[in-house]
Amino acid sequence: VGGGFTGLWTALRAAERDPAARILLIEGGAASSNNQPAGLLILVTSGGWPVTDLNQDHFTVMQHFDTPGNTFSNNIVSFRNAGSGAYLIQVRPNGGAVWRSGHLLGQLLVSSPDDRQGQAAFKLIIR
Repeated sequence: VGGGFTGLWTALRAAERDPAARILLIEGGAASSNNQPAGLLILVTSGGWPVTDLNQDHFTVMQHFDTPGNTFSNNIVSFRNAGSGAYLIQVRPNGGAVWRSGHLLGQLLVSSPDDRQGQAAFKLIIR
């Protein structure tokens, strides 16, 4: 789910209805006409508890549709485990291209050392 009010409320309700649910919260964006990294904030839970033992190798970022100048699949340029199940990932357009305005759809795959897996779709807004 997204990090806006509706997304946070949906995540809260989903966790209340199914405490064992794995919920991924993703929020991100970037500015057009540059190739600075776009940041994604990801919160990972399992069974209602934060998953805190992941590293960059546990995350795969894929783009649903290749858009000229905006291809970012598997181009993670920065990763940080912020604690409490929060992870900060930055992606950049492949090949040194600049971001172009628009909405990009992607998929995040997460796997943990004990073979737990999750996935979430996200929208990256380039302004």
